[in-house]
Amino acid sequence: MKNIIISIASLLAITACSTKETALDRSIRPSASEAKELKIGEHEEFTLENGMKVYVIENHKLPTISYSLSFDIDPIVEGDKAGYTSMVGDLLEAGTKNRTKEQLNKEVDFIGANVGAYSGGVYASGLSKYNSKLMDILADVTLNPVFPEDELQKSITESVTAIKSNATDADAIMSDVKSVIVYGKGHPYGEFMSEESLKNIKLEDVKGYYSTYFKPNNALLTIVGDITKSEAEELVKKQFGSWKKGDVPSHSYEKPKEPKTPQVFVINKEGAVQSNIQLSNIAEIKLGDPDYEAAQVFNQIFGSGFAGRLFQNLREDKEYTYGAYGGIRSNKLIGNFSSSAKVRNEVTDSAIEQFLFEINRIRTENVTAEELKNAQNYIAGTFAQSLESPRTVARFAANIDEYKLSKDYFKNYLKRIDAVTVEDIKRVATKYLKPQNVHIIVVGDAAEVGEKLSKFGTVNYLDREGNKTNAPSKMKEAPAGMTAESVLAKYIEAIGGKEAITSIKTMTGDYSMTIQGMGVIMTNSFKAPNKTKSEIKVPQMGNAVVQASVFDGKNGMQQVQGQTLPSEENANIESNIEGRLVPEMAYAENGVKTSLLGINKLEGKEVFVIEAVYPTGKKLTLLYDTDSYLKMKEAYVQSTPQGDFTITQEFAEYKAINGVLIPHSLKGAQGPQLMEMKLETVEVNKPIKDEVFKF
Repeated sequence: MKNIIISIASLLAITACSTKETALDRSIRPSASEAKELKIGEHEEFTLENGMKVYVIENHKLPTISYSLSFDIDPIVEGDKAGYTSMVGDLLEAGTKNRTKEQLNKEVDFIGANVGAYSGGVYASGLSKYNSKLMDILADVTLNPVFPEDELQKSITESVTAIKSNATDADAIMSDVKSVIVYGKGHPYGEFMSEESLKNIKLEDVKGYYSTYFKPNNALLTIVGDITKSEAEELVKKQFGSWKKGDVPSHSYEKPKEPKTPQVFVINKEGAVQSNIQLSNIAEIKLGDPDYEAAQVFNQIFGSGFAGRLFQNLREDKEYTYGAYGGIRSNKLIGNFSSSAKVRNEVTDSAIEQFLFEINRIRTENVTAEELKNAQNYIAGTFAQSLESPRTVARFAANIDEYKLSKDYFKNYLKRIDAVTVEDIKRVATKYLKPQNVHIIVVGDAAEVGEKLSKFGTVNYLDREGNKTNAPSKMKEAPAGMTAESVLAKYIEAIGGKEAITSIKTMTGDYSMTIQGMGVIMTNSFKAPNKTKSEIKVPQMGNAVVQASVFDGKNGMQQVQGQTLPSEENANIESNIEGRLVPEMAYAENGVKTSLLGINKLEGKEVFVIEAVYPTGKKLTLLYDTDSYLKMKEAYVQSTPQGDFTITQEFAEYKAINGVLIPHSLKGAQGPQLMEMKLETVEVNKPIKDEVFKF
């Protein structure tokens, strides 16, 4: 049945692998770029009578202009209305007293500009010949918002949809719950929006935030591009000169409490086949601190990419993960150190041991001179490249104001990077990496990995909201005499039996789904025993085929973004199995080893858990309802150039087609990517020529 359902997995995998890796010797480290002499535009400044500060950075190389209006707002605790500040930007863009949302969008599009807003400001960019128009729009959005109620409800609805989509995504769970663990629920950084908090948001909350913090004496307008200071001053005074100043509150918070001993936190993701791991502790560091540059060099050496020690250890040496990363991160109030990876369940504890090993090693041993120089040169190259963006230059100017830095702070940034020593790296590692106070956080199958983590510290089990909960019950043993083979046999019998299944020689089905907001149709074709074809068509584009894959029974091909890519040998071996109407019927003859792990729960139902290992090493976790024996879910870990992803497929709404139960509702996920498919039409035993399964 895999071919007709096919391939949420194939579709997701194709998307993830659309850029094919060329042969690359990863044992050879890329040569580092040499540091370049920096030429950052000097800013001129002036201040309006109402307190609004303006920085102007002239750059006449291109006829473009960029405006960035930012407000110096201390992070605030949103409490039971967490998320309302994020609505501010949406509502600022929803029209003004002078322009409806449609008129605003039309004017911006007409001059080819970019205008947007967020909770901390408003920005606009475009051609400099439209300077006056852009400034007028920027001021209108800032000073005259109307905050329509329907736009707030739309923003809330979209946020609720996103939360529901991410409810079981390990990355989203980690991001949310980690903030609660490290900073605490009473801290601004320890909050995240939920369906419950979104229900409490009122229009008055958004208006109140705007009227409290959007004041000229709290604002900095940074202008970068083809304009002079005198021209800018004239435009700014005209648009913002009459804006009234006002009092703006400031906020301060206690330092988050640190555990006296290492603490382990496990958030259960039922049936997960890999663990999402983070080790984290608070780090009191911010931009402008004496340790800031040494921390950036440390990050590059320790865990910023391929050359980092974490990557080399956990991926290249141990092969636990596709990538491992870590570093010291600054923030306005207080930063943190963290390191992370996604690993197979069976090596979760081993991976944590290696994280702790690398943390302790860099705290007690000097890095090499080569590591130091490579990191410094890499930072120099990327930093210089970043200066090509006007938004980066504007951000630098805003940072100078916010953190009270010297005017030449960024101009001399690379000099300070080059001055970092081997001793500095050990010093910042010892200061900011705190293995004695670390939070070890794991999102994964708690029943599978929880007990093994007690050797690192007290194990705390948390729910999706970061609240303490009980340890999940262990997977139950299957009844005596029950084996993987017997469960699979009952599954085959439950969906119709071998005779009915083999009577289906061809099948073509159309599935409806949505990708990136656009309705698409996926047509899957099957011809016994194992030929398959999948085409994704876009009705809005005249049913143009935008992605396709075929397997002719021996070899596979994919067409992605206009390129035809042959499948690798392992993929062909796997397609030979998965191209069957019911892959489980081909397991034994193709060397797939199966084992019954026990009985677990999925959405409140008891399920048999079977592990299927292909000759290629691919490992599937299969879940079958203990009552009906129908397959409910399958999952496996896919390694791609973008990282390791857990690919899942859920099956529901089984309906009989020619005596065989076929799932008509399918849900697929690869990391944060989610897809829902509905089987709309099916044709069975209609002749299909072999030529169909070729490109």
